[in-house]
Amino acid sequence: MFNVAIIAFPNCHASGVHGIMDFFTVANFCGRAPAGHSEPLFNCQVVTVDDQPVRGYSGAVVTPTCKRGDFEPDLIVVGSSVEAAVGAERLEQTLAPSRPLYGWLRESLERGAVLASVCTGSFVLAEAGLLDDQVATTHWRAAPLFRARYPHLRLEEDQLLVDNGRIICAGGATAFVDLCSYLVERFSSPAVALACSKMLVLDGRRAEQTPYMAFYSQKAHRDDAIRKAQSWLEQHYADALTIDEVAAVAGLGTRTFKRRFKEATGETPIGYLQHLRIEAAKHLLESSREQTARIIWSVGYEDASSFRRLFKRTVGCTMEQYRKRFSYVSPKVA
Repeated sequence: MFNVAIIAFPNCHASGVHGIMDFFTVANFCGRAPAGHSEPLFNCQVVTVDDQPVRGYSGAVVTPTCKRGDFEPDLIVVGSSVEAAVGAERLEQTLAPSRPLYGWLRESLERGAVLASVCTGSFVLAEAGLLDDQVATTHWRAAPLFRARYPHLRLEEDQLLVDNGRIICAGGATAFVDLCSYLVERFSSPAVALACSKMLVLDGRRAEQTPYMAFYSQKAHRDDAIRKAQSWLEQHYADALTIDEVAAVAGLGTRTFKRRFKEATGETPIGYLQHLRIEAAKHLLESSREQTARIIWSVGYEDASSFRRLFKRTVGCTMEQYRKRFSYVSPKVA
């Protein structure tokens, strides 16, 4: 039997912790059919730092199912410990409860256990020094904070799942479903994983977070001139613009403007403008039945082919695929 420990921290994603438990329980049920196992495949337990219940950020209480010191896991899943939209000022206090476990995590890895994180649980692995020389992913909204705190680590936030062999990271909060499917396939069989998907009515594992990402302008900086230019761009992104014009709005020379814009926002002015136009196009695809060509023109692009390539490269799917997936407007009735 494969021992699985799910770590629940204060302010965790409670449904994620319980969801992982449910998934492995379903795997035990499904394992009896395609694989013919008579005994459960997985022994899944919830553990906490001090063996006491914790309260998730929704207010739901998560109760440990065993004492951590009495359980030797083959797999440890670190649940979300930091809310996806958490700011840097709250990061220290939200990570503090995890620190007593860093030694245990390192010892478990040395003993041969596999470690996995869900969503912002990757911050815990990074704090414990376990992501050095590894590839990580995290919730796309937390990616800027992750990069700022761990500039030496390789982060690929567009990926929903990254497997380094002994350390696995999954992206957004509900990526625990994709992670569980992958883990069941890896530590049991593809047949059992497929049976779980059918039982739980799940599609195949997603590969990327890119279609779910939204662009948030970085204004938490001290450069008032650049902030003024950002606000102006957000109102005039559909206009025919030159960098010289935007620099003039900021009251700066073009070269100085480009340098300071990159320093303040992490983006080039052109890249920033492209993100604004893509977000506007995504909103129209979600909220209207407007033709895609008209949407392209309305956000400031005359070259439709160029914008389509940019959209697919940035969002990870075509405009038509994005609309089919995320539109909340009912189609016309004949």
